[in-house]
Amino acid sequence: MLPFEKIGSDLTKTIQYAGRNGLVRTFYAARERLKSRMGEPYVYLPPSEETLNIQRADYARLLNGEEPEEVFRFPTRMTYAPKISIVVPALDPQKKHFQALVESVMQQTYGNFELIVADAGKTMNVMQVLEKYQDERIIHRHLAKNAGISANTNLASAYATGDYVAFLDHDDFLTPDALYENALAILKTDAEILYSDEDKCDSAGRIFFEPNRKPDFNPDYFFANNYICHFLVMKRSLFRALQLRSEYDGAQDYDLVLRAPKSEIFHIPKVLYHWRTHRESTAGNPASKNYAYEAGKNALQDYFEALGVKADVEHAAHRGFYRVTYHPDIFQCRPEVGVLGGRILNERHRVIGGRIEEDGSTLYAGRHEFESGDMHRADTRQDVYAVDARLMKVTNALKPIYEEVFGVPYEKQETLPPVIGKEKSIAFCRKASEMGYLIVWDPEWTIVTQEK
Repeated sequence: MLPFEKIGSDLTKTIQYAGRNGLVRTFYAARERLKSRMGEPYVYLPPSEETLNIQRADYARLLNGEEPEEVFRFPTRMTYAPKISIVVPALDPQKKHFQALVESVMQQTYGNFELIVADAGKTMNVMQVLEKYQDERIIHRHLAKNAGISANTNLASAYATGDYVAFLDHDDFLTPDALYENALAILKTDAEILYSDEDKCDSAGRIFFEPNRKPDFNPDYFFANNYICHFLVMKRSLFRALQLRSEYDGAQDYDLVLRAPKSEIFHIPKVLYHWRTHRESTAGNPASKNYAYEAGKNALQDYFEALGVKADVEHAAHRGFYRVTYHPDIFQCRPEVGVLGGRILNERHRVIGGRIEEDGSTLYAGRHEFESGDMHRADTRQDVYAVDARLMKVTNALKPIYEEVFGVPYEKQETLPPVIGKEKSIAFCRKASEMGYLIVWDPEWTIVTQEK
């Protein structure tokens, strides 16, 4: 059975969605949500005790400078254990929630961390929890005033001594292998920015739902939504150079990653963060922090303006999602984009073409145009493997390649046969990708056809 907080959250979201998007879209959204409820339920499976013990032993060997045994996963060429500074801006959290946060940190299988709590609250809740621990890795700093989440986090980070900083909200908590998996990824990739999958949980932290299985870094999906979110880990030197900006409080992490160089960003495809749902949280009631969505919109608009890109950012149908309109078109504004594809519907408004996967399948085939899919990826612009030539635009530099693959000049693409093989679409997009171009799929660019 769904927790009370989840039922209330779903009802609130449905009412708000109907107010923004009308009854027809709401009907399909509600039906899709019901279908997902009737499917296989999500169950968070924590690592086994055997796995956790292996991780603890692995960490001990790393500290001792020993080569790992075959079962262990840390690279033998690495001889140091990166230190991770977990930064928590706290503002009068419920003691039981904050206690769970601290416990989740202290129970990590990877021990080279420090927990820095910037306490801007008026109560003694944080102090009363932390005084139970006699561990030099815990650093408590009581702030003279609450200057907002960005300023409070910046103040806390000033005490950080780790190689990396990580961000944890005061009422959420980590899986026991969160730091181990991040340290492993750091040692293997030396990435500047790392993020992982997450899920939500009820107020008691016992029922888990809505796993967010994220893609590897996808610029256009990121321009539509801050899907990176939790658990964000960043090199301390990079964070100190950027800092959070108070004018984007509520979306300060989105603004941070937007401004950061993203050539060394790594996705850990595991749920390592539990986002607690209760009535005051964004997870439980998106309307409780509408200002955060507005801040995200402003941060994205500022990002494009700073780059000199002429674009307008608007709120999309789904809260927390954005729609970017480029002037005069995406190719002139973003030279890294080589191919733009749309979505093809049949007369029943079901998807029959558009986004093509590596195996040649059409993703979202058969879905109604108003069904948005997991994390709304079925109706959100994003970078993809390939798109259908039946609805495709290309940048000027790729037009000779287009003629080479399809056999007609790009300017005469209307002479292509009604049904173009997916093989040619894939071959063209693969060539574009090999030349360094992004393949962008935009489901809002839609046509209805009698084609099959």
